[in-house]
Order: sequence, then C-alpha cells, then structure tokens
Amino acid sequence: MNQKSTLIAPNLFKLSPLFLALGLNSALASEIEVIEVKVQKRSQSVQDVPVAVSAFNGDMMQQLRIEDVRGLVDLTPGFNGKTEDSFIDALSIRGIGTNDFGIGGDPSVAIFTDGLWAGRNGGVQMSFYDMERAEVVKGPQGTLFGRNAIAGGINITTNKPISDFEAKIGVTVAQYDTQEVTGMVNIPLTDNWYFRAAGNYITKGGWLENIAGGGDLGGSEINSTRLSLRYEGDNVDAVFRATYEDREQDPSVYWTEVNGIAKDKVNIDYGKGKGYDRGEILSLQANIEFTLSDEYLLTSITGYKSYDFAYLEDFDAQPTFINNYGQDQSVDYISQELRLNYDGGGSINGFVGISVYQEDIDATFTNSYDENALCVAVSRTDFADFDGPALGCDDANWETYWEDDIDPADLLTNKAETNIDILKNTGWSVYGDITWQATDKLDLTLGGRYTSDTKDMSIEVLDSGGALGNTFVFEWYTDGAVTAKDTWSDFTPRVAAVYELTDNVNLYANVAKGYKSGGYSTFGIDNDGSQEYGGPLASDSKPLAFEPETTTSYEIGAKMMLLDNSMQLNLAYFTYDYQDLQMIIFESGSQLVKNVGEAQNQGLEVDMHWTPTDNWDFRLAGAWMDSKITKEIEDGDGTLGNKLPMAPELSGSMVASYFHYMDSGIVTLIAQWVYQSEIYGGPGNYETAKVDSWNELGLRAMYESEHEWSVSLYIDNVTNEEYFERGWENADANNQNGFGLVNTFVWPAKPRTVGVSFDMNF
Repeated sequence: MNQKSTLIAPNLFKLSPLFLALGLNSALASEIEVIEVKVQKRSQSVQDVPVAVSAFNGDMMQQLRIEDVRGLVDLTPGFNGKTEDSFIDALSIRGIGTNDFGIGGDPSVAIFTDGLWAGRNGGVQMSFYDMERAEVVKGPQGTLFGRNAIAGGINITTNKPISDFEAKIGVTVAQYDTQEVTGMVNIPLTDNWYFRAAGNYITKGGWLENIAGGGDLGGSEINSTRLSLRYEGDNVDAVFRATYEDREQDPSVYWTEVNGIAKDKVNIDYGKGKGYDRGEILSLQANIEFTLSDEYLLTSITGYKSYDFAYLEDFDAQPTFINNYGQDQSVDYISQELRLNYDGGGSINGFVGISVYQEDIDATFTNSYDENALCVAVSRTDFADFDGPALGCDDANWETYWEDDIDPADLLTNKAETNIDILKNTGWSVYGDITWQATDKLDLTLGGRYTSDTKDMSIEVLDSGGALGNTFVFEWYTDGAVTAKDTWSDFTPRVAAVYELTDNVNLYANVAKGYKSGGYSTFGIDNDGSQEYGGPLASDSKPLAFEPETTTSYEIGAKMMLLDNSMQLNLAYFTYDYQDLQMIIFESGSQLVKNVGEAQNQGLEVDMHWTPTDNWDFRLAGAWMDSKITKEIEDGDGTLGNKLPMAPELSGSMVASYFHYMDSGIVTLIAQWVYQSEIYGGPGNYETAKVDSWNELGLRAMYESEHEWSVSLYIDNVTNEEYFERGWENADANNQNGFGLVNTFVWPAKPRTVGVSFDMNF
C-alpha cells in the first residue's frame, strides 16, 4: 500500500474543526518525505507498517542532539525511563520494563544495532554518530525482533559506506567544561569496495554539587570509533563493521529527603573520584545480503560483542558509609542469523529465519559498608525492633536486637559482602512472517517465533567476616559455588491487518503475544529455611529461579497523510494483560527478582509531523496510559490497583522549527518541549519515591551556509526545571523497614546549559 500525493477528499475535513483549520493553509504546505523503515525485515514506508513505530532519520538525530538510546525517550510517545548511567533498568515501553540490574534476567526493551542484539547493562549505551536512522517499535516484538522483546524493540542503523567520497567534522563547546568532536570520512577504494571511518570524542565536566565535598559530579569522557568496509557486487552486498568504545563517567547519584537538602544538590560519602562507571566495548559484525533471484533475498547477520563493565556508586544517598554498590562484569556475546525474504511482486510476500546465540557473563558484585554505620542506620529505619536508636554495633540497643554481644575488635570499617556470578546463556529461535494482499485494500499478516533459551547459573557467596558476617544481602555464605540450569521456551504468534481506507489513510490492527524467558536472581539463593543465619549453605542449594513473564497485547491504529501530504498523523490505541512480572523486590537489603503479580495497561498515542509551509516544521508526540496492578505481589501488601513503575499517565513532546531562506544559506530556529506526568519508583507507589510531573524547554539556532558549513547555538533546560530521573523504593511509604536504606531519587536534572557547535562537510 503506497501513499500517493493526492488531494484529501473534502468530507475528511468535516471530521473535526482542527482539520478544517489546517485545510485552509494546505495550498502553502510542503510535502513530507516519509521515512522508510525495516521493521518487518523489508523496506517499507513507516505508514504501511501495521504497528506503532516512531522513526528518526540521521539528520534529525544530529540536529536535536540525540546522543544515544536515551535521547529517543523524550521524542517517542509511550517510551520512558532515560538514565545517566550505563544501566537500562529504567527503560520501559508502554509501562513494560524491568528494574533488574543484575545478570540473571534479560532486558524487556530489546535494542539492536545493524541487526545485532546490543546487549544488557553496561554494553547497550553506545554513542550515536554517523547514523542512518533509528526506529522505536512499540508492543511485543518477539516475532520480528526476538530475544525477549516483550515491551518493544529499538532498531538502530548506522550509515553504510557509499561509492562517493565524503567527509564531515563537527566540534561542540558548552558550559561545564564540555567539548565534543565528531568526524567521518568515506572513501571509495574500487568500483566495488568502499571504506568508511567515523568516530567521536566527548568530555564533560561535573555540574552537580556534593555537599560532602570532593568536587562536582556528573563528568564523563567517551571515545568511540567505527570502521566499515563494504563490497557491493551484482548479487552481493556485504558490510563489515568494527566498533570500539571506551567510556568513563561518574556513576548514578542519589538524593533523599531525609538529608533535608535542596533538590539540586546531593550529600554522599562517595564523591568525586571515588565512584565510577567504566566500560570498554568491542563489536564486530558482518551483514551480507545475497540476491538469489528477483524473488528471493538471503540475509546473513554474524555478530560478536564483548565488553568489560566496572561500576561503583553510593547507593544509600547519605554521607555515612551505609551501602556502596559495586559491579564488575565481563561479557562475550556471539550470534548468527539467517533470513530468507520472498517478494514475487504478487499478493504474497514474507520471510523465514533462524537465529542462534551464546552469551557468557562473569560478574562480581559487592555491597560495602562500615558495620557501625550500618547498625546505626538499621536502628533508625527498623526502629520497631529497637528500644531506641543504636549508637553502633556494640550498643545495648543493637545487641538486644542482634541477640548477641558484639566485640568492638571484630568491627570492620570497610567491609564488602561479595558474590561471584557466572552465567552462560544459549538460545535459538525459528521464525516466519507472511503477508497476503487479500484485496486491493486489505493486507493480512501472520507471523510467529518459537524461542528456546537455556541459562546455566553459578553463584558463590564469600564469607565477609567482621562482627555481623553476611547480613546485608544473603545472610549466609556458600561453600564453593551453587549452580542451576534450566531451559524455557515458548511460541509467540502475531496477527495483523492493514486496510487502505483512502490513498492517504491506513487503518491497522494487530494482536501479539509477548514472552520473556525465566532466569535467576543475581542476589538470591533458594534456601529451604533449614539453614539458620550465618552459613555456609547446604551444598544442594540452588540460585533462586523465576519463571517467564508473558503478555497479550491488542493494538488498533490509523496512519494518515493529510493536507496534501504535508501532515503525517499516526494514532494508536493499545491494551494488554501482563502475567508474572519479573521485578526486583527489596527484602532486608537484598534485591531479589521474583514473579510478582499481574497487571493491565491501556493507552493512546499520537505521533504527528506537519510542514504547513516551507518555513515551518512541527513534530508532536504524546501518550496517555492507564496502568494498574491487578494481582497483589504479596497478600495484603496494598499494591492492588497501583500503577506500574515508570509508566506516567501523560507524556509528550513538541519540536517546532522555523526556516529562513537566504541567498547564502538557511537560518533555522528550533524549540523543543518535553513533558512527563508523575511516575512511581516501584509497585508500592510511595510518595517518598515518586517523581513529580515536569516539563523542559530547549532552544537551538543554526545557520547552514551554502558552502557546506554550519554553526549553531543551543540552550538546554532553558527554565532550569528541577526534577529527578526516577525513584527507588528501598523502604516502605514512611522510609521505614529498609534495613538501613531509605527511598531515594536518581540524578537531579542538569541545569540550564549553553553550547555552540560548528560543522563542516567536505
């Protein structure tokens, strides 16, 4: 179904006064160039795909300074949860996400770069530069994307080498000691071989004051390089890519109301130079397309990705040494996918494919603290168990609670509870998708994927010693490693239909099953209760397993090209039932992944792009969601009817651009506005971990010369809006019963920032 440049029938404008008002200006409108996407494994107009997709081309991503996956969040309706660190445990699409920051589970939002699964925490947040496009596909995408894409999929495509010489360089300088350099060169080697090199360097200084001292927080340094080689023959198109990224930045910082400080400052003991977020990432891949005939195209995607990730943060958000969380992991991932596409030019087209992968993860986790500081903190959060606040571990109030005398000589001031986790993931899937043009107006699609995932998990918990032993996370230690291995599999079907109501209006509907495999809690061992506090655990103990989660999603929508193709307007309504949610639950300081209940969600999304004249361009994205937990996590816990975490009722953005054409170039003025209503930090919906609604304004002015250079000035967060990224429910609604931890918020918003950029094309 191809969108055509035809006039809209007059009766369409009777649908609403808005269309009537817009129609008065249609004679001056500029026709929109619709983005081509490959959501369904073949090139299609985004308007023909029977699923909600937000697509961004490379020019737009550069102009709006979208630096990585997190930059897509603000501009995509229904996509939430950007963070400053290297974790993706806040990302959610339509309220579906996972807060698991360990290794035993999988992300709910599957991210792919040039067809290769981008990985998990520590390896996903690679920089965007020299990009072709990015596609955010919402709803379960197991059939099309695989690898547990229960919430949706993000498809990132980098530029291929081409047959012409070109080169670019860009330089940015901004407040807070920010410098950025980006470059690209494309060189045709022969008639068939082309080479492309691109890279960027970003360094940012600290901007967030830490009252405890040590220097401002928020600094980072990123080096990234991508080398691409392409062979383009009569029947073969092969692209070989190698990408390396080295990143070092401050870890997440936390704010809590119990410190009694302003929201634009933090007060933590692990300040500048103590915490860290480091990653070294290498990605190698070969994407080869074989044209077997006019009807058949065979695609091979071979990928290898490895990364080392080291992380240390002050998790307790306080100036005393209560809990500092560390994670040090090494990941090796290899995959192979083969896909055969058929398009005979008739009423049938589709594809079949097979994929296999292996992922090896070695990780060490530490929870460090001063034993005296922990005893004091526990007595203040769990005061019901104490006669009064304890002054330390050898205080009478603590010893009554502990039911034992503490020898001060045994107390440790820098103690680490350590667990070593080793995980091997292997899996395979077979999938297929067929589209039948039933009539000139109606396309029907049927697809499905059978997935099998095997996880082999090993956990060794070391004896931390000291006066308290292992108390903060496991409460015992192991005599060597405990292991478990299991396989989970499922079939996820998809049915979709597209009806061409007019040449410019497509209606669609789809039903899809979503599935994410089971796994193991990074910080949990299944203890049958026979082992009392201390350790070691019985030799037959096993890592704590959790079951798969599933969802059944229904979606209907309309994709329209209106006003002489000057307006692209896409609407979607969705609803789903969500079973056996995998979620971290904090219990006495430990973070256990469990299947914690059921939920429902419904929502409306709007995605509009309108160019009323050659001088104006408007982009509007908005989402409304109504989520609720329909089965309590634990009987009587009060979560029934609560909203899902990271699922705001309202969110949206608008980008307005004005173009002034001159003989020597173009002046562009851009205003970007983002809004998000309140979001909760966990299933308890506690006010002490709820992020209030916020909105942020950014401005940009750019001059593009006809001589291939441009200069721009930008201002982020013009009004100095104060808000937080997210909240964490570590304790109850009153900041009690958290075993020393309280509810916290992550990263105050960065204040107003002014910068200037210069770009040159050759």
